[in-house]
Amino acid sequence: MKELTIATFNFRNTFAFYQTLKEKSDCFTFVKFIMENNIDILGTQETTIRKLRTCLPLLTEYGYKIYGDGRLGKIGLFFPFSLTNETNAIIFKDDMSERGETLKLPWLGSQFPRIVTKGVFGNVVFLNTHLDYVNNKVKKKQLETIYYLINDLVKMGKKIILTGDFNMTLRSKDLKKFINDLKILGIKRVPVNIMTCKGVKSGAIDHVFIPNKWEIKEVLLPELSISDHKPIVVKVRINEEDL
Repeated sequence: MKELTIATFNFRNTFAFYQTLKEKSDCFTFVKFIMENNIDILGTQETTIRKLRTCLPLLTEYGYKIYGDGRLGKIGLFFPFSLTNETNAIIFKDDMSERGETLKLPWLGSQFPRIVTKGVFGNVVFLNTHLDYVNNKVKKKQLETIYYLINDLVKMGKKIILTGDFNMTLRSKDLKKFINDLKILGIKRVPVNIMTCKGVKSGAIDHVFIPNKWEIKEVLLPELSISDHKPIVVKVRINEEDL
């Protein structure tokens, strides 16, 4: 058996127009959170390439890599587009071999393009996303796209981890259907039913999904001052052959 620590965190984008000491301080707090919880693999939301470049030297020093391309493509590398060029980056330990891909989600009717960052770690596929926060019809299409992606991967024998800010609580009929559909594919939602984002009192909008057979050892929701979201940290026990 092997223990694995999985996490998701909306590392809030403050849309700052210049690099500040606060941003550097936020990155220090962010990396400290990763180290203190001994996180193996983390899905982030609202992280921009610009912000990640600030964190990269420290993450590298502590043995982590980053994978993730921006949702705005090449234009997102240039100011002012770089301010909103969300990556949905995956941060993972250096000893984990990987290959990645950035997949587009339906977004017409939404304010910004939305993506899924896909990281392949042996037999495990890690998917990380941040869904639309305004248009429910768009969110429904995005969930359907993710479901079909997962369905294809499961048919290939892959073990799936899905993390993200879904901008939906368990009150959403579409999210409930998505959860039930994933159960049929052998994937469960980690049970977090308290508020994970300030101002959303009806429950969690950040979610983690893992294979049904993986044993959940512990679920933590640390308080971090650098975001209006709480990270979700899940410690699981899995069979070696799943990797």
